[in-house]
Amino acid sequence: MSFARGISLFLVVLTVFFLVQTAVFVRYCVAGSETLRDLSWTEVLQDPMLYQVMQEMTMNGDAVSAASFWSGAVGLVVLLVLVVLWRGTAWKELLGMRLPRPKAFLVWLGVFMLLALAVEGLAYLSPAFRTDFMGLIVGSATDRWMLFLGIGIMPALFEEALIRGLLMGSLRFITHEHLVVAVSAGVFALMHLQYAPMIMLLVLAMGVVLGYARTRTASLWVPIILHMLNNVLSLAFAEA
Repeated sequence: MSFARGISLFLVVLTVFFLVQTAVFVRYCVAGSETLRDLSWTEVLQDPMLYQVMQEMTMNGDAVSAASFWSGAVGLVVLLVLVVLWRGTAWKELLGMRLPRPKAFLVWLGVFMLLALAVEGLAYLSPAFRTDFMGLIVGSATDRWMLFLGIGIMPALFEEALIRGLLMGSLRFITHEHLVVAVSAGVFALMHLQYAPMIMLLVLAMGVVLGYARTRTASLWVPIILHMLNNVLSLAFAEA
């Protein structure tokens, strides 16, 4: 029963996230198109031009960062409200909202840095493991604060709360650690379909490390900080 309730809430939050993300992104597309700007929402959604404009805006830093920020913020609030209503005072235990021991955090920071070095090595050896996605996003963004919040901070907070918090916490009701980590890593990779298949393999590996960081430290803060560090560094290197 607890597993079914948890997965149901996971799907509700995920649906809200994608609806808000799509709505914000479409709003930016409409604002940037003279053809669509004066149409009603019903007309916009029926106009074939919308799909073309959305394709053109997929690498627009302002649109992507705003959609990411607002969908993550709304999704995070909905997630926390639903989990508190469901678990009551035990919501922190389900999500893993305990502070990690400093030694445990440093160990997983080291593991994550080794993964980052391995990813850089693969990118150096093969073009298949390189992506210009972040460079295009950063290069086209005019609102640096929204870029930082929408790409660097909010995805780490929302995705970790959703995947390594609610999803993993719900799966632990019925199965063991390794399967929980595997399933959560797969879902994490599927949430990053903007990348090429080879890059998604690296995202999958990152998801595995973040998953074990969550289970072995019993703290959601460890994967949140590591995920945030990865995002912020990616932004910094893309700007360099």
